[in-house]
Amino acid sequence: MSLHFDEKELIEKLGDNNSRFKINREESTKMTGYASVDKPWMKWHQPIPKSAQELYETATTFYDYFKKNISQYDIDKKFIEYNGHEYTRLDIEKEIEKHVLMFSNLGIRRGDTVSFMMLNVPEIVYMFLALNKIGAVANLIKFDESPNRINHMIELTKSKYFFVSEVPFMVQSALDSLQYKNSLEKIITVPLVDGMQEANNITNEKLMNYSTYKKNNLKPISVELSEGQDTDSAVIVYTGGSTGTPKGVNLTNHNLKSMAYGMKYSNYGFTSNKKSMNILPPAIAYYLNATAGLMICGLEVTFIPNFEIKDYPNLVNKYRPNMIFAGPVLLKSLQYSEINDYSFLTDPMSGGDKYYESEEAEFDEIMSKRGAGPARQGYGASEETAIATCNPLNAKKLGSIGIPMHNVTVSIFEYGTDKELKYTSKEEGEICITGPTVMKEYLDNPVETNAVLKRHRDGLIWAHTDDLGILDEDGFLFHRGRAKRMLTRSGAKVWLSSIEEEVKSLGIITDCCATKLNDDLEREVPVLSIVLKENSNVEEIVNQLDNHISLHFPDTYVPKYYVIRESLPYSATNRKMDFKTLENENILDTDNFEIIGKIIRPKHKKLVKEY
Repeated sequence: MSLHFDEKELIEKLGDNNSRFKINREESTKMTGYASVDKPWMKWHQPIPKSAQELYETATTFYDYFKKNISQYDIDKKFIEYNGHEYTRLDIEKEIEKHVLMFSNLGIRRGDTVSFMMLNVPEIVYMFLALNKIGAVANLIKFDESPNRINHMIELTKSKYFFVSEVPFMVQSALDSLQYKNSLEKIITVPLVDGMQEANNITNEKLMNYSTYKKNNLKPISVELSEGQDTDSAVIVYTGGSTGTPKGVNLTNHNLKSMAYGMKYSNYGFTSNKKSMNILPPAIAYYLNATAGLMICGLEVTFIPNFEIKDYPNLVNKYRPNMIFAGPVLLKSLQYSEINDYSFLTDPMSGGDKYYESEEAEFDEIMSKRGAGPARQGYGASEETAIATCNPLNAKKLGSIGIPMHNVTVSIFEYGTDKELKYTSKEEGEICITGPTVMKEYLDNPVETNAVLKRHRDGLIWAHTDDLGILDEDGFLFHRGRAKRMLTRSGAKVWLSSIEEEVKSLGIITDCCATKLNDDLEREVPVLSIVLKENSNVEEIVNQLDNHISLHFPDTYVPKYYVIRESLPYSATNRKMDFKTLENENILDTDNFEIIGKIIRPKHKKLVKEY
């Protein structure tokens, strides 16, 4: 869609004395009604000290910024807790330098990319920071990815080395990716606890155990190392696309520095007198917020490598963190637990999934009686280094996903355009974000990059989120739904068109459409409406589809229900699938649908809209 330029509207918005479409807010005596200019949320933030600005501006890499910040604390300050051990600032600095030496003796240099598929252990943070110091790039892959998707991510980044947690199924998945003849030279297995090798019978000439890798620590570096720069790529994380092909979000040192800088100096309560517990997998940008980002803010972080939802309340009670980053499902597990004292939990933070206002209110009411602070929602995608907004300390609004960070600008635009809507009238539109945390690009994918990053008439690059929302007069953002065909099932994103594409590739059905359904247990689940070929056995077809989908995707992609239909609705104008009609049907209404297990059939033929 082409973007129009309305000169009169622009002059009204920005003032006729700004030929480069900029305005100095301090010199303006009149509020414009446009959030990109007024920034109404700034009243909730304190000014950033000049010394902090100078440190941020002079740091050359994320590692450099990390090192300069933690160096402000005593060498024996605790930053990490894991497996019964505590690690101080000095411990961390030593571990990073060890990995700098080991990586360098593997031949890793500035600009190289190293892949990781690991569980949440401190080693991944040490290795990431060591690579960043060298100027190399970390390629983070989820532990449950299929071999063909792993291969795509390895080839996209031309990785020679792949570090994998020494868990048999993870090692096997990494080895299975080799069948595609990718660029890997070595897969290096990393134990969950250093010195404790897991028993496993997998052998392959490309496997290297951790003790062999560590022998590189005994050799001096034979070449002079070149350190990274502010504009260099620092990390690649992945997000799904409309076709299901994973897109590599390319985040630079500048993006990561700006993320941590914003976290530290925004009024979010990320302060050094607090302790956090992290359960996130090290394959998402949010992970870097919750580990290295919080450490830059001075927090101590407890690492939990794996857990089950039912165990989460006991983990929180055991480690007694002040701050947690958790989705609604985990917050519910706390309020439904039998633990009565949560007085230590001052900052329960919610993100990654929609937290309905009624749920948030119920949590606050129940947990306040047990001493906990109120839940505070935040918002941000990998494309914006995972944090763009958060409810401020002691000033949250129920149902809001917060105010923008100190160094981030958020506004509402007419969907798909650069026409900014007035926050003073609370108009609903697309949430767009600009600022130094916005990604550089989708790696080697200019088409998808240009669909998300768009230069607006103000000359700035804005990230279009495909999410709908409103801003209020105080700068608080409220999420109003997803424009994307995507759902979040038990905290994991599921791309509906990916299910359709994979199912159609089998050729055993006539047509299909994947839709989302609200679910009490998993929040949102995929439902697949299918049109069968003549004389098909329904049970056999459903079993085949289940097996095929689980072979190519995580189990969260397997539909909870299959709706057997005679036809599917298409629009008359452009013949696009009208999935909204299907989503609006109540398929669990037994008056109109017959439900047998996971198979559902309409009782009446004309429930589906016809054109």
